[in-house]
Amino acid sequence: MGGQRHSKNAGTMGVEGLTYHEKKALGFGTVQQRLGKDSVGNYYDCRLTLQPAVDPVCTPEGFLFSKEAIIENLVQQKKAIKRKMAAWEAQQSDDQLKVDERSAVDQQAQLLAFDRQNHMGASDRLASNLQQAIAEEADAQMQDKRVVNSAVNIAENKHKMKEMKAFWVPSKAPDARQVLAKPDTATYCPASGKKLRLKDLIAVKFARTPEEDSGVYMDPVTQDTFTNASSLVVLKPTGDIMLSETYKSCVKPDGHYNGKTIKDKDAIELKKGGTGFALHDGKDVQASKYYALGPGSGKADLRGQHQGPRSATGLIFMN
Repeated sequence: MGGQRHSKNAGTMGVEGLTYHEKKALGFGTVQQRLGKDSVGNYYDCRLTLQPAVDPVCTPEGFLFSKEAIIENLVQQKKAIKRKMAAWEAQQSDDQLKVDERSAVDQQAQLLAFDRQNHMGASDRLASNLQQAIAEEADAQMQDKRVVNSAVNIAENKHKMKEMKAFWVPSKAPDARQVLAKPDTATYCPASGKKLRLKDLIAVKFARTPEEDSGVYMDPVTQDTFTNASSLVVLKPTGDIMLSETYKSCVKPDGHYNGKTIKDKDAIELKKGGTGFALHDGKDVQASKYYALGPGSGKADLRGQHQGPRSATGLIFMN
């Protein structure tokens, strides 16, 4: 009993039973990392290029994109949908062809059984066995994956069996038929994952600050400089971007701006930029990933005789 406990407590790597602390040191469990402001980006950055948006457009959910980048993304989605739809239609056509061929075989089998019963005096059981044999042979011929299960099939596939010397190699083995589902024809926003059409994009315009100011853009009404902590709204009819407080105090009571009628649904909240503070950025500044037993964190030494060398950053390399 004592020997078993000793082997569990002090062995070599690969033999010993690791404690929870050692598993954590190797990266077991959910590893979390605190991210900074750069991981979130600025309020004027494109969600695809991660650079200041050029010809900015906004989605109904308030995500900002460069016009060229989001159009290219939607076009690529359309091309992928077209390829998937062509493959699905080809498979459907092939399946329908097989159904038609099987129906024709069944009709021929019924005619043959009828002929044997009425002209050759075959019994009902013999006629039924004949139809069943024809149906089984038809199924075997129509299968995508042939199974060698009779002397006839062995003779037909003898040359293939000679070529397939390494039958365990995946490239040599026959592939199972993959049933394709009908593809979704909708395009989706790469940031929110919701459906997005080209006509849903809203062209927006920022009011630039004076050159001597440190900010980039400002409120067109109050001329207050925007920051990543600012709460911004996009007016859908005009495309102007202003502070949420300005909209509530100046635009919402009157319901008009630049000669356009502004309703509550026309004010879209623009997604904020990153400040680096968890209270503002929420989950965007924290990344997590689960490892069953992954790369070490380097925070604890490994027991046993097979320790790996340490790197300059403290990580442990296993050898």
